Amino acid sequence: MKFASKILLLLCMAALFAVPGFAQTGNIKGKVTGLDGKPMVGVTIAIDRKAINQHFEIKTDAKGAYLHAGLPTGQYKVTLMQDGKSVTFLDNVRVTFGGDAEANFDMKELQANAGSAEERAKVEAEKAKQEAVKAGFDQGLAALNAKNYAEAARLFQEAADKDQTQPNIYGQLGLALNGARKYDDAAVAFRKAIELKPDPAYYDNLGIALGSSGKVDEAMQAFQKAAELNPATGAQSWFNAGAVLTNRGKVKEASEAFKKAIELDPMMAQAYYQLGISYFGAPDTIAQAIPALEKFLQMAPADANAEAAKQLIEAAKQSAPTGFKSEKAIAEEKAAAEKAEKAKADAEKAKAKTKR
Repeated sequence: MKFASKILLLLCMAALFAVPGFAQTGNIKGKVTGLDGKPMVGVTIAIDRKAINQHFEIKTDAKGAYLHAGLPTGQYKVTLMQDGKSVTFLDNVRVTFGGDAEANFDMKELQANAGSAEERAKVEAEKAKQEAVKAGFDQGLAALNAKNYAEAARLFQEAADKDQTQPNIYGQLGLALNGARKYDDAAVAFRKAIELKPDPAYYDNLGIALGSSGKVDEAMQAFQKAAELNPATGAQSWFNAGAVLTNRGKVKEASEAFKKAIELDPMMAQAYYQLGISYFGAPDTIAQAIPALEKFLQMAPADANAEAAKQLIEAAKQSAPTGFKSEKAIAEEKAAAEKAEKAKADAEKAKAKTKR
């Protein structure tokens, strides 16, 4: 009896171990439509299990549909194949026990999404580039303000290499190069800025760079262009021209430039001061410095150059203590002389008629 019980127990255990293990599977199905909206017939769908290296394939039917049953549960990559090449794919398609996972391919929609993704990528790339340009530009400004001209020029050049459409980058590059005394390179930068935007300020800075490199005639053309483009700032352009001419020893031409600055802005005190200095360039014009410097003192009595102006006035008076005549007085004397000469000629004509 005991033996029979043992046999029965062993049979039960054997029966338990003999129960078959059923695999947990699911399905992947879908439909494929072309760019024309019609079903794509006979194309291959490749199904690859991600956790374990398993590969399955199936073709679409006459309606462009497919169904692959009995797939082990897990994550799959489903690829649309055409002529043996991958066209597109759907990743992380999840197969669940007894479930139907869908993986549809609409080529028209996919193409539209691909285009959108490409556009987004372009926008993001442009955004990243502009951020890099701005960062370099800001660093360049900091270096320029610190008078670290070589570093500023390097940073602005890098920014310009990334974006060649920004005139302000070239304008700041020109200032940095000018500060580093690379005047010819500065002129090139300012010309590029002008090419992108013909701003009077760029012409002014171009004139300064050209003047510093000894190209005075070209500098004068740049200053004149600046004044023409914006008469409101023309006085400053002519003042800059006068400064360049003064630095180059062309004091007579400088005085004419300062006069033009005063004509455009009679309240530009510094133009009177520089005009007075320019008159000291020749012995016969020293006396003319007095009214210009006196006008400067009248307009800016507390200016840093006020004391120097007073000393110059005294020097001018000592050089011509009795012979000083203002420009107005000289003009009045000339007009009176011309009037007297005309009266004399008229009198002689009248006298000749009387004799007849």
